[in-house]
Amino acid sequence: MSLLHQKSWSGKNIPHWVVTVRVVLGVCLIYKGYDFLQHKDQLDTFFAETNMIKNFIWMIKLLPWIHIIGGLMILVGLLTRFMCLIQIPIVLGAVVFVNVRSGLDEGASGAESELPFSFLILVLVIVFVIEGGGYLSLDNFIRKPIKPDEPEP
Repeated sequence: MSLLHQKSWSGKNIPHWVVTVRVVLGVCLIYKGYDFLQHKDQLDTFFAETNMIKNFIWMIKLLPWIHIIGGLMILVGLLTRFMCLIQIPIVLGAVVFVNVRSGLDEGASGAESELPFSFLILVLVIVFVIEGGGYLSLDNFIRKPIKPDEPEP
């Protein structure tokens, strides 16, 4: 079976409001990528302060574009599962290495901590790796259903 074929219509059992959540996730990833482009020095300090990700300093140039391109593709629902799969290590790194550390440094204030936002994005990305783009996505329009009498290749 190729990537363009499917046994049933994608998103048949997924509620319609999930499409809205997918669009919001795409917009949030685009915004975060744009924010990284605007505050590149802040991203440099995050990487420089953390010993474990200091070796991945080359990712500073790629991270904003991965978020922007992935967010656009998630927004329209093109290769949704694959784009969300690419986002998981990045967002997981943001939760574990950056936000948890800065949340512990701030103490109880945490008003400017992005930990809840990053954790929510992580959960949504994992959900869309499992669920896919839904009924209103380019994935759904591109794929061709397999007819019941057609044998699987």
